[in-house]
Amino acid sequence: MQLPDSEITTREVTEWQGLHLLHNNLSSCSQKVRILMGELGIDYVSHQVNLLRDEQRTEWYLGINPNGLVPVLVHDGAVHIESNDIIEYLDQHFSKQGQSLLPTSESEQQDMHTLMDLEARLHPDLRTITFTYLAPDPSDHAPGVAADDFGYIQRFHEACTMLDSQLQDQPFLLGERITLADVSWFITLYRLNLAGYPMANHANIHRYFQRIAQRPTCLREVQAGPAALRAAATAYRSINRWFRKSLSRDYSRWQATTS
Repeated sequence: MQLPDSEITTREVTEWQGLHLLHNNLSSCSQKVRILMGELGIDYVSHQVNLLRDEQRTEWYLGINPNGLVPVLVHDGAVHIESNDIIEYLDQHFSKQGQSLLPTSESEQQDMHTLMDLEARLHPDLRTITFTYLAPDPSDHAPGVAADDFGYIQRFHEACTMLDSQLQDQPFLLGERITLADVSWFITLYRLNLAGYPMANHANIHRYFQRIAQRPTCLREVQAGPAALRAAATAYRSINRWFRKSLSRDYSRWQATTS
């Protein structure tokens, strides 16, 4: 969505020309936008936002995104927020002939928006998974969840079951070619897989994910960021999984409560 000009309090960005992306290498929503930009060959000016220092909560940043989230796209002074809206905006305005990842029919566009809206609604649950199994949460970024509340696992299980059925007889979520729905969902599935979600329980998704993950744009963006920071994240993830919280174990605990 485009932020109304009246809500932009960091006025200097309204003077920026060209395409600017304020993002973070390890942010899943930022990775989503960069994957789309890579697929379409879009050049942009990069502005890294340091999430470890809470730069997304500074007065300056809140002046372009009151939600305090990355990414933000600035195009010729206009400010756009929400990653799924951003990738659709970029495709509409920057894709070349025959390059667009938008479906051509109105019914498929409606199906695409349904899938992308579901992915967006699961963002709070993805933050819960991120800060429970993948990274420490010193600044309370994740929604508060009781220790025995596995609703976030159930919601992802239900979504993955639906997507698995969608992929029964087709290579991509909407048929024979990749669309924005696949870009949107890939990075969420990547984060789930990284956290230890048992993707193999959904055979069609598992094969689909493994295939999409080999696309050069996807490989590049999920491996972005300083090597030392990625190594530290890997170490934390392993220690956390062995000694504290494991998504695969919690998934089994959730299954036991539903059987």
